[in-house]
Amino acid sequence: MHPTLIRLVRVLPRSAIALPEHGHPPPRIYEELPKDSRKSPSLLEILLKEKEAAGPNYPPNIRIEPVISRKTFAGVKRDLVAPMKAILRER
Repeated sequence: MHPTLIRLVRVLPRSAIALPEHGHPPPRIYEELPKDSRKSPSLLEILLKEKEAAGPNYPPNIRIEPVISRKTFAGVKRDLVAPMKAILRER
């Protein structure tokens, strides 16, 4: 016998739930995190920090290429986009 939604869901009467008063927000069960800590740094940002910290001792075999978006080539003809991307790649 497989569990179904009807078997898993339990209906509670409204009197069993403590509802907030009208016009007042419900009490928070958790503390909201600051916006700074919500977004973790990307791998690119971490590698750039390590490269700056290491200076000339950074290994030459690890290449960090800049992020290239469509906006970068907005005014360039379509047939020239591929060669331009090839030029921007680090070798």
